[in-house]
Amino acid sequence: MTQSHLGQAVDISPRMISFYESGNHFPRDEVILKRLADLFEVSLDYLLGHSDLREEASLKKLCTTYRALPATDRRTVMEFMEFLAKKADKPRRS
Repeated sequence: MTQSHLGQAVDISPRMISFYESGNHFPRDEVILKRLADLFEVSLDYLLGHSDLREEASLKKLCTTYRALPATDRRTVMEFMEFLAKKADKPRRS
C-alpha cells in the first residue's frame, strides 16, 4: 500500500503518513489512530505498542458477529469451525 493510498483510506495527507513512518511525528488524533487500527485490523493497544496481540481486533469482530447470530446459526458456525479444524489437522495425500 502506498502512502497516498493509506492517506486516502484514513483521510490524511501522504506527507503526514511519511512523517509517521519515519518517526518524526506521531498521530495524536484519536480518530486517526482508530482509523489506522481499523484499516489494519488491529487493536489500538497493538498499534500503540502496548500489546503483542495483533489479532485482538479481528477476534472482537468475530465475537460480535457470532453473538448477533441466532442460537441455531451459532451451532452451525461452531460445527463448521470444528470441521475445518479437524480437516486442517489431517495429513494431506499427495
